[in-house]
Amino acid sequence: MGLEDTKLTTEVRSIRELNLYLKKGWLLILSYVKHGSDTQEPRFVLGWQSEEKPDRPELLDEWELHELDRQRDR
Repeated sequence: MGLEDTKLTTEVRSIRELNLYLKKGWLLILSYVKHGSDTQEPRFVLGWQSEEKPDRPELLDEWELHELDRQRDR
């Protein structure tokens, strides 16, 4: 399938999220680095090309991940 067969796109920020989407059948279309004042953050653009309804993984948002890290550091 070509890029023109992409039905839906999404963007994720981590390798963990990327791998979860890839396991669900999404395809990696583009990766790049977002530059901030003193930061560099990876970004991954994924595409859904199946005729079926997109299968999205269950993900924790940034606040939930921060809270888990905070609890772990206690």
